[in-house]
Amino acid sequence: MRGDERLTTRARDAEQTATAMSAVRYQMSPTPNEKRRLSSMTSAREGFQGVASTERNAKRRRATGGEWEIGNLGKLPTEVLELVLLNLDVKDLARVASTCTYFNASGIVERVAGARMEFVPRATALMLTKRDSYLKAWHHCTFSERAERAAGNVSLGQFHTACVTGNESDTTGMVVSTFGRGFHGQIGDGSFETRAVPTQLNLNDKALDIGRVEGFFLDSRNDFKGVDSISLGGSHNVVLSRDGTIVTWGLASSGELGHVGTTPIEVNVPRFVTVRSAEDKITQIATGFNHTLAVDRAGRLFACGRGRSGQLGLGTFRDGAPFARIAALRGMRVVSAVAGGAHSICITSDGNVWSWGDCRYGQLGLGDLTFAAAAGWNNGVPWPCLVESLNDMDEPVASMSAGGAHSIFVTTGGRMYVCGRGKHGALGVGRSTYTGGWPHPKERKVCANRLSPDAVNIHHFVRRADGSIMENRVQKCSCGTRCRVAVAAAGATHSCVLTSCGGVFTTGENSYGQLGHGDKTSTYVFTRVEALRGKTVTTVSAGHNHTGAVVESAEKGESSLYLWGRGDWGQLGNGDLRSCTKPQEVKELSVAPPRPENEALMYKQDLDAADSDNESGSDDDSDA
Repeated sequence: MRGDERLTTRARDAEQTATAMSAVRYQMSPTPNEKRRLSSMTSAREGFQGVASTERNAKRRRATGGEWEIGNLGKLPTEVLELVLLNLDVKDLARVASTCTYFNASGIVERVAGARMEFVPRATALMLTKRDSYLKAWHHCTFSERAERAAGNVSLGQFHTACVTGNESDTTGMVVSTFGRGFHGQIGDGSFETRAVPTQLNLNDKALDIGRVEGFFLDSRNDFKGVDSISLGGSHNVVLSRDGTIVTWGLASSGELGHVGTTPIEVNVPRFVTVRSAEDKITQIATGFNHTLAVDRAGRLFACGRGRSGQLGLGTFRDGAPFARIAALRGMRVVSAVAGGAHSICITSDGNVWSWGDCRYGQLGLGDLTFAAAAGWNNGVPWPCLVESLNDMDEPVASMSAGGAHSIFVTTGGRMYVCGRGKHGALGVGRSTYTGGWPHPKERKVCANRLSPDAVNIHHFVRRADGSIMENRVQKCSCGTRCRVAVAAAGATHSCVLTSCGGVFTTGENSYGQLGHGDKTSTYVFTRVEALRGKTVTTVSAGHNHTGAVVESAEKGESSLYLWGRGDWGQLGNGDLRSCTKPQEVKELSVAPPRPENEALMYKQDLDAADSDNESGSDDDSDA
């Protein structure tokens, strides 16, 4: 047999073998040896078929390889396969993508994730670059929205803590556990005692009828409908029920409880409160150190409590009660509001950010405040002012947090901006070298205040053997090209954030171990809390000098509360009145799961509802 005939016969044998292998590819997956053998045979066959058929065979080989990867699913048309994947949630779709390379190589996962993102409210304003992944962006949106809903079940005050208890089977939301300092009645059990372990309050207990405010609520609201969210101020508590009513207790010296008429300075049992001029029901609540904000279904914002720094936004520097509408925002729809030590911030439906109150350290983000000095506002800004620097960005601000004298803004895509006091490192922007002093100047590192919001990036720093971080070495993050922030919490002089990759990062003052790093050394950049690595954290919260995180356990089917920082008033719930420098689980306490998206009141605003206020503003007079 001549040489060319032998080559022809060898090519024919290779083609027959490839055909036989293709016939059984749906029945069993080839071994690695068979793959290599078939690849070599296919290459030999292509060598004798000419240049014209090379491209066609290459396409066939790629399709065949994809069919091997997905087994019998390869028989389905791509359109049908995409319809099947559309029924998966983001976690299941990510598992599919990581199991088989075909789904990523074919682009099916990205197309499905892009289609699903259209139904996520936060994703409508998301700006993606060429390097961003639809799947990771979809995960960030769903993760951050769930973190915001979970944050409604736990809140930290100055010296006390409260959370909604329950599990997957008990979603009534009737029981609130409080612990910590009770000097002003903030525990809510009818006493003024400090509780170092969780004390359960059943808000539907008929024994609490003594705490009702007579004549200012309807009969249909006599029964508590369950907790939608809870928020703690310096020494007072505010609970939003699922029917849109408000329950408050604790310190009322400045009117922060919103009660009408004569009321005790300290209320040690929960009381119903009515916002008389609110439309239908309240959908959001926020508490500062001594003031309270409430947003109703029509997007109107109300305030009560201490106003000596203008934090009520009513144009004065006086305290006020009951709730009064902020007239300066008339005609705008407020979709979110937060309250800090003595300042307030809100987002309107057009994406604009407004701030007012104490401005001494730049926590309002308004930049140069010469206009305030010219107006004679030495204590603060008593009217909502537009934060212009946040309105020129590609991504709008989706969530905020206000601390003692600093503010944090998080965009829809997980970018974070900070402003305010930088002395203790709560901004996480690092320190710069300053040379000054007379008569002998010397260098020192300082962290200056930020009068306008500055961008802050979260990095996974490499740690040395002794636990210290190396700021010049950064590990790659699974979030993508940058680490996305899901939710942020600002304390008095420290900050805590939860990223979409599940990491908890803290920065700022650490005199009580509130950063959770196992020591009492302050940091000036966001550093990961290693004790929570490997745990499924759903949300974070920050108090005056203590910090908390809700950790989900798949084995137990419930969520636990981890606390760390100052504990001398029992606010850590560990029973020993001691501070902790590392996260410690609160024993025998199960945090209720986050409210479903279709039930959470924060998503039930009717922004198309007509404003029923008359032009003369008589409703403001009725609130006085």
